[in-house]
Amino acid sequence: MKATVAVTLACGLLLGCATPEYKQAQSECAPEAFRLYPIHRVPTLVNHTRAVQVPTGQSHCVTTQTGNVSNTTCQQVMRTDFVPYLESVMVDVNARDRESLMSQCAAQLCSTRYGNTECKTK
Repeated sequence: MKATVAVTLACGLLLGCATPEYKQAQSECAPEAFRLYPIHRVPTLVNHTRAVQVPTGQSHCVTTQTGNVSNTTCQQVMRTDFVPYLESVMVDVNARDRESLMSQCAAQLCSTRYGNTECKTK
């Protein structure tokens, strides 16, 4: 079940705007590609940044007058800083090789069947 979902998902990501004939060729290539390059997820650290608001040390004040009473309201002036952090994610280390094999295989099938690597029909 997991393998079927993975094959379907991988094929969907790879195909984008491909012709139906190309999609068919790639789906025919998928089982062999997944056999040679099975899903192999490993934890990998990925660099990210997040935006945080930090005070600048300055204030912006507004004074309002109501009769004989003055009311001053101040707010700190903030700026956006970007703070780096690491996140552990699971990465399929075989994905690139598997996708490459499926693309090559599909191009070869298309070339044989339609005379072009995109499976474009006339």
